[in-house]
Amino acid sequence: MLVKMNWLYLSLDLATLFFPLALSFDKNVRYHKAWKNSILATVIISVPFLIWDYLFTLHGFWGFNPDYITGINVFHLPIEEILFFIVVPFACTFIYEVSKYLFRGYSQNVLNKLIYVLIPLYGVVLVAIDANGYYTLAVLLSSFIVLVIMILNTELQYLSLAFLLSLIPFFVINGVLTGSFIDNSVVWYSEAQKVQARILTIPLEDILYSFTLVVSNMIVFEKLQQKNAK
Repeated sequence: MLVKMNWLYLSLDLATLFFPLALSFDKNVRYHKAWKNSILATVIISVPFLIWDYLFTLHGFWGFNPDYITGINVFHLPIEEILFFIVVPFACTFIYEVSKYLFRGYSQNVLNKLIYVLIPLYGVVLVAIDANGYYTLAVLLSSFIVLVIMILNTELQYLSLAFLLSLIPFFVINGVLTGSFIDNSVVWYSEAQKVQARILTIPLEDILYSFTLVVSNMIVFEKLQQKNAK
């Protein structure tokens, strides 16, 4: 029996935001001092992602289950989806700052080189399975661009670590959004535009989508931090 929970997606957004806000005033990380640059980076990166989201929603490549959203839309996108592109980058930038503090003094070279190999290898796997979908193609191209930028900025040592740590909440939040633990999915995907296989309920492409969103935001954030530090 399908249970309507119109507050579910909004609750996931708020839960994602809770811990970075609650821990922002930790005396070691002091993330609150970076809020300005984090929010600015989020705004910069959210623009192309929201355009991407709008176009894919418009053409039916993915959509949203009305049983799990409030029904408030902005430019044909649920308000919860727009909030997603604010709270997720904000939370992942917090993970990045925590990573820089907790793992300071530890070399990241091996992990970074591993990510440089694993991301394109994962893309090859998607192509080998089925590269006919627009979602598959979009994440392949976008993740490749972000990976190149990442490699060209080798001084940003903690991007790989922060991305891997961000996968922990990613599997929880995205798992719920794609139908884990609930009767139906919050976000549905056109099977014609993606690889058929999934990780539990999560589309395989979402790993590269997350990489593109999270890492691009952290790069812009760190560049803003460095600029203001001069």
